[in-house]
Amino acid sequence: MRLVITSLAVVFLTGVAFSENPSAKRVLAGYEALRPSAKDLAMYRLDWAESLDVALKRAIRENRPICLVIIFAKYGDMASGHC
Repeated sequence: MRLVITSLAVVFLTGVAFSENPSAKRVLAGYEALRPSAKDLAMYRLDWAESLDVALKRAIRENRPICLVIIFAKYGDMASGHC
C-alpha cells in the first residue's frame, strides 16, 4: 500500500512539475511545430494484405502497384509484424 501511495505521489508531482515548467512548454511547442502531420506521413504507411492473391485483387481494383516483401526466417510472421 505504501508503494502505491508513493508511486501516485511521484506521478502527480512529476506532472505538476512539467506542467508549470516554461522550458518544457517551449520544447513541446517546438516539437508540435516541427512534427509532420498525418497527411505528410501517409506515404510511409504500408497497407498490408493477408496474401498475394488478396493483394493482386486489390491492386487491380484500386489501380495500385504491389510491393512484395519476402522474408524467410525461422520465427518470422509477416501477418503479425514479427519478421
